Amino acid sequence: MPEPAYLLNDGPLLRRLMRCPDVDGTRHTVRTLADAIGIGKSKVSAMLNGRQPKLTASQARRAAEAVGVTRKALFTPSLSAFANTDITPTPGDAR
Repeated sequence: MPEPAYLLNDGPLLRRLMRCPDVDGTRHTVRTLADAIGIGKSKVSAMLNGRQPKLTASQARRAAEAVGVTRKALFTPSLSAFANTDITPTPGDAR
């Protein structure tokens, strides 16, 4: 069974957390965060720029851990059941 989908609550908060050094003193870039999560840079960039790509539960957990917070601090479960679609349309979006 596919994993549940999660959506980022606050892109600007994620960007601020990326600037804070982690326990190793490393600040995350789009590339290093994407590597830590196991997703492409374009998906991280979409999250930071207000688009809502869906992440699996494990990807959301890895993203949160990479910036030093819990998954609940950054992500909420998607209304759609699974992460099998990439981007949730925004209101007025003609997809």
